[in-house]
Amino acid sequence: MISVIIPTCDRTESLARCLEQLGGAADIIVSDDSRTTATRQLIAARFPNVKWFEGPRGGPAANRNHGARHAIGEWFAFVDDDSIPERTWLAAIARAIAASDVIEGRTVYLGRTNHPLEEIVENLTGNLFWSCNLAIRRDLFERLGGFDEEFLEAGGEDLEFAWRIRKMKFTARYVPEALVYHPARRLPVSKWINRAFQSRWHLLYGLKTTRTSHVSQDWTGSATLGQLIYLVRSTARTVLCRERTQFAQRVFRLVLEWVLLPVLVPYLLYCEISFRKRLSLGAGNGDSA
Repeated sequence: MISVIIPTCDRTESLARCLEQLGGAADIIVSDDSRTTATRQLIAARFPNVKWFEGPRGGPAANRNHGARHAIGEWFAFVDDDSIPERTWLAAIARAIAASDVIEGRTVYLGRTNHPLEEIVENLTGNLFWSCNLAIRRDLFERLGGFDEEFLEAGGEDLEFAWRIRKMKFTARYVPEALVYHPARRLPVSKWINRAFQSRWHLLYGLKTTRTSHVSQDWTGSATLGQLIYLVRSTARTVLCRERTQFAQRVFRLVLEWVLLPVLVPYLLYCEISFRKRLSLGAGNGDSA
């Protein structure tokens, strides 16, 4: 059996569209971090076959793990509450599980307008292991320890989970027929500013994937410096790139990050110091994750 696990937080309408596409799947788990009862009421009224559980309110990584703890299937299939799986999505995953440990499907965007404030999600090649369209054997998920709950917001937990999958050298398969649509979203400027500061989770990802037992003293590979180098390289690529796809969006994000740089750098340095202390304590306690 494949258990479908959907973390959600105050997205009742988009969650309903997602659940409608899943039809009569045998085990559907919704772990709900919402601040209202609207999602619970929706499921009780329209989706009686769906199992609702109150989430831990510790971010999307913790919410996915919480849903997995209530699942009964031998495989876990993760999809996000703002995604729309094709009706044949689960069937495509089921056909591929015999020779696989991990399956990632194809993710395409819907309704793109190329507006500078628009955000799109797309996976057309595989080897990304994004949790909006990902299936994994239950025993391997448990061996990995699930998603890392130190990531308190979306913005790094997928990358870190994918890094551990590659490190374990599981048999992974990209299945284009396992199709999920991800609607393009136009975010307000305030959200984009918040996204810039959420780069602290990419910083944590960098520290976790390169750390040693002496991470708090070893500053030769400063993650903050790495973020700055990445910003410079992204700017150069954007200026020199002839491909104009998403050009307006890339320029807007880069300009915003450069404008915020005087505040962003000390903030990231503060986060790096905090993360390094936490990781050093974890290493001292025998944590090797």
